[in-house]
Amino acid sequence: MALRSISAAVLFGAAALTLAAGAEAGSLGKGEIAKLFPGQFEAKVKGYRVAFSGTRGGTLSGQAFGQQDKGRWYMQGSSLCVVWNKWTKGKAQCGEIQRQGGWYVAMNNDGEVLKFRRTDLAQN
Repeated sequence: MALRSISAAVLFGAAALTLAAGAEAGSLGKGEIAKLFPGQFEAKVKGYRVAFSGTRGGTLSGQAFGQQDKGRWYMQGSSLCVVWNKWTKGKAQCGEIQRQGGWYVAMNNDGEVLKFRRTDLAQN
């Protein structure tokens, strides 16, 4: 699997947040997304797992297939944007985040559906 695909997952991976069953539909707002950080996350894309962490100040650190990368996250309107030094080659990937079951789900500009959830909170 190409690192570009992995980086897209990590973007919304944010990057995998645990949610109560029956979470409301609709995109998360800027305030709700900011409350996700700091945290530890896992993302799934095309059957692969990426682990990453994000700080309240906007920095990211990730690991996949024994490779590590650093980056940053920020909000652009109602979209979460992530930039990884290597995995996205410094290019921002942005998308609106929705809750679906126990996951946060987003679609990037290329139409890829990406899932992530928080791993540092007790799961319901």
